[in-house]
Amino acid sequence: MYYEAKKETLVMLYRHTLLTAGQLGISLHYRPKTMHNIMSQLRPEGLVRSVPLPFLKRNHVGYTLTVKGARGAAGLAGDEAVFRAKAWEAGPVQIEHFYGTNAFFTELIRASLPRADEGLIEWLDPRSAAERYVQTKPSGKKSAPVKPDGFGMYRFPGAGRLAFHLEYDTGTETMWRLKEKMLHYGILLPTIWAKVDAVQVLFVTKIESRPRTLIEIWEALQKGTFRYARLPNVWAIAEREWQRHGAEEARWLGSGGQRVRLRDMPLLPPLADTPEPLWGKQPRDRPPILIRR
Repeated sequence: MYYEAKKETLVMLYRHTLLTAGQLGISLHYRPKTMHNIMSQLRPEGLVRSVPLPFLKRNHVGYTLTVKGARGAAGLAGDEAVFRAKAWEAGPVQIEHFYGTNAFFTELIRASLPRADEGLIEWLDPRSAAERYVQTKPSGKKSAPVKPDGFGMYRFPGAGRLAFHLEYDTGTETMWRLKEKMLHYGILLPTIWAKVDAVQVLFVTKIESRPRTLIEIWEALQKGTFRYARLPNVWAIAEREWQRHGAEEARWLGSGGQRVRLRDMPLLPPLADTPEPLWGKQPRDRPPILIRR
């Protein structure tokens, strides 16, 4: 009964690098017991390894792929041609960054579960999100000036779709580097998105004083740096405030001192239908019934 679940788990870890059993269960719509059973099978097979998360309480661990597991997952994801074993030999370095980024998306999924028609439509990992914005220079060389930590599309029934690029800031990057990121978003996104004024860039920061500084930098850039009249929206929030109020009620700081919830941000028009299941709400077959003799 775990064959398909094991394949999905390997692909998720390949895409998102490091996830806890709880995050995997929320994302893939499996019970916690199912995920722990899957991990108990994948570890002896040498496909995954556990990684301590010392910044969390109660001895939490995350899971990442071994080289063997990553090679198999790359095949399942159709990435055999671009797979590089060296990237998986030592395991992830930015553990807190990967955990925090994925925790943001899984919290969005978890908060949407009570509402059948609301939720995350799209969740791109960092590599896939960067590939969306690859630019070809006149020399023929390719570059990705915008490299989000993730991209998401969230559906609010009857209202529209929240398109957002996530930047998760642990405090290790300088404000100059964060300014440079905002500059690239402001230059590139208007050339990609027809309704760029309904596209968001979300900064979640570990340092509580940074949201205000980030918005001040964005306001300064808006006044004289960009040539486009319509720009994406930049919002920022301290991680502690996000965790305290939750995905539904947390208020994000924006230009002009605005403080809004995610559902109150400018939205793209709703789609006519949603052919794919929402994240965390994938239909699952029940386990086979044991027939007693």
